[in-house]
Amino acid sequence: MDYFKKILKESILIVLISSILGLISGTFLSVNKELLYSFPIILLILPSLNSLIGDILTVLTSRLSSHLYLGNLPPKIQKSNVLRKDFYGLLITILLSLVALIIIGYAVGFATGIQIINPLLIITVIMLTILILFGMIFILLFTSSIFLFRKGKDPNNFLIPLTTSLLDFLTPLLLIFFIYLFT
Repeated sequence: MDYFKKILKESILIVLISSILGLISGTFLSVNKELLYSFPIILLILPSLNSLIGDILTVLTSRLSSHLYLGNLPPKIQKSNVLRKDFYGLLITILLSLVALIIIGYAVGFATGIQIINPLLIITVIMLTILILFGMIFILLFTSSIFLFRKGKDPNNFLIPLTTSLLDFLTPLLLIFFIYLFT
């Protein structure tokens, strides 16, 4: 029962923050719906894109926590072979998944008659968005995991819900930013 109370205590604040981020994200998407309608392929793959980056970085959070608890990663902000292997492994995974997602998205777009506007621009915007988010959130998760672990908190209870909510907000934000920047 104490473990249940600990999880509840550690998670309640982050769940509230995640809910607020979700509301902000939905509002942001609603405000920019005309821009998104002008690039229907983005609307087609946005849910999968959010899921892809969120899932990969949730795996990272879990791996970081496991490394810290098992002692494979010292609770210090420093370079580590374990961290480097995780970074490159997840980067390769996300790149391969992204290529597959783009191919499937365009195939579905062609099959359903969705108007494809400037595919090179869309692919560039998607790749930049995902790579920048991956790099930024990787650093954030690493430093946050160390900080929470040192405080005696379970990084999973804080960072998994925060990561998914933050990425649900940041992915469309960066996509829209890059569309405005390049058009």
